[in-house]
Amino acid sequence: MAFMRADVNDDSKAEKKGEKNIMDNFGLNTDFSNKDVKKQYYLRFIKQLSDWYSNGKTPELASEDIRFSLELQKQKLQSIGLDMQLQIQKQEGKSNDSAPLSYADNVFVNSIFAKNKRITTSIRNSQKELYIRTADCMMTVIMQNLKQGCVPAPDTPMCCPHCGAPSTLGRLESGCEFCNTKFLMDELYPKIMYFFINDLGDADFDQKKLKNHIVHCSIFFLLLSIVGMIVRMVIGELDSRRLIIEISGYIAGSIIMGVLFGAGIWFIANSFGSVKLLGKQARGLTKAGKSVMFCHKMRNLDPTFSAEYFLDKSISLMKLLVFSENPQELTICQCSHPLPEKLREIVDIRCRNSGINNYSIRDGVCNVSVTFYTDSLHYRSGKVLPKSDKIRMSLRKIIKKPTNLGFSVTAVTCPSCGASFDAEKAQNCPFCGNAYPLEENEWVVTDIRI
Repeated sequence: MAFMRADVNDDSKAEKKGEKNIMDNFGLNTDFSNKDVKKQYYLRFIKQLSDWYSNGKTPELASEDIRFSLELQKQKLQSIGLDMQLQIQKQEGKSNDSAPLSYADNVFVNSIFAKNKRITTSIRNSQKELYIRTADCMMTVIMQNLKQGCVPAPDTPMCCPHCGAPSTLGRLESGCEFCNTKFLMDELYPKIMYFFINDLGDADFDQKKLKNHIVHCSIFFLLLSIVGMIVRMVIGELDSRRLIIEISGYIAGSIIMGVLFGAGIWFIANSFGSVKLLGKQARGLTKAGKSVMFCHKMRNLDPTFSAEYFLDKSISLMKLLVFSENPQELTICQCSHPLPEKLREIVDIRCRNSGINNYSIRDGVCNVSVTFYTDSLHYRSGKVLPKSDKIRMSLRKIIKKPTNLGFSVTAVTCPSCGASFDAEKAQNCPFCGNAYPLEENEWVVTDIRI
């Protein structure tokens, strides 16, 4: 979902009201509070994410869902003999921040924070580097904190940040029953619920590509000049006394022509690249109307529903399926058929845009179909191939309870016996054996195609 401008002039009341209506439709609010504090947590998470890719250290600020997704991706890469590195650096020049937006439920508030970064992605096997790209990107995190004056109930399910065991908030404050680590509330929040990377364009295109075009064109014209000079010598048109002058002229002319034609080719390629990028950004815009209707309908049933939350959650579920070695072992996967082979090739995925295809709400059950327009890296026949994919995913949820932004399938509480357990792969409570009503609390995937 695109970020919307939030710097509204006080004199422009109509514009302000219009923007407020748009944000209300999507379940968003402006949030100017604690921007410097959020920035510090953002920078800490960026550093922790870089450390994860370089040395495998678990990001402390990451939610259990992020940790699970990162671990699945790492296992998938290792299973095919690959290693992926992500270097995140400050972008040269002015770095723009996103508009201060947030969405909330009765207890939690999720704040959207984004900055431009220069990110280098590289993938190699044991012998050589298979892929490397440096790009200017917008890196977005969704940061969860408690609403002012709100305290979650002690029986709120939560994973231990230290050992990852499923537990509850009250038990973690008293001491995790598995590792005995005690936590204060401000050590558990804020946490990063989701992160997204959106490519804005190649960072090194201007310098490297321009130089390569000029060099190649200069060599081409120099070779033409040499061939022409040899032909003139053979037919006797070239005076040997003027050979040095002729050679110097050919070299100078080749360089000049190389600069002119090389710069021209670079300009055309750069313009084509800009048009291509705009085309990628525009994918899914035709679905905007259906997306607004879906969000409006859901907010009538659940006032805490947010389009941004639904997008964040659905992308997270898509990543779990794509990165998992056995996706149909996951409880969130209710697909009747195996994942397509083309989806299983993906080793990294970034969502550029999305839109609602169709939806239905009957007898309290919501079925919705979403299309994601992604930039993906496929591993096929020993090569890493960048692709622009269109992934269609169907989801289902029973609409009985208000949205719970703090819910995680990695730590749930059994409604029958009150025990805490990890419901990633367990459909029944391991303590009492009763089925856990996952679809009342979480969206499940019923179909996914590419």
